[in-house]
Amino acid sequence: MNFLKGIYGIDLLSILLIFLSSFFNLSKYTWFIGTALIILSLYRIFSRNIYKRQSENNALIAFLNKPLSRFGMRIPYNSQPIDFTSFSYAYKVLKNILNEKKNFKITKCPKCGQNLRLPRKKGNIVVTCKRCSHKFDFRT
Repeated sequence: MNFLKGIYGIDLLSILLIFLSSFFNLSKYTWFIGTALIILSLYRIFSRNIYKRQSENNALIAFLNKPLSRFGMRIPYNSQPIDFTSFSYAYKVLKNILNEKKNFKITKCPKCGQNLRLPRKKGNIVVTCKRCSHKFDFRT
């Protein structure tokens, strides 16, 4: 994932371009505009010229804040784009969760309701709850 370091990421303008492109891709007459908007959005997301992309996003926010100010609302300028390094962390967490589900079985103690993590593929075992010391049989 080192090739994703230093890229700009997804911001408000990129999301707006993706929604506009999906709208234009609904018609067979405007598919070219939709495809061009998707390419522009991907170019912005994977760009390494962060200063230029931030200034484009700030121009959009300034444009949107003018009508929003009439209703007492505004979009903050300091919102950070979503970068792809956080996705690698989320992937690692998801991988660990799936590995836990593959190797362990979660059950509750019938007496006190404490969650117990038991190893899979051990057959019938006698489980002792750590909270209430209740013993019961369980098939893993």
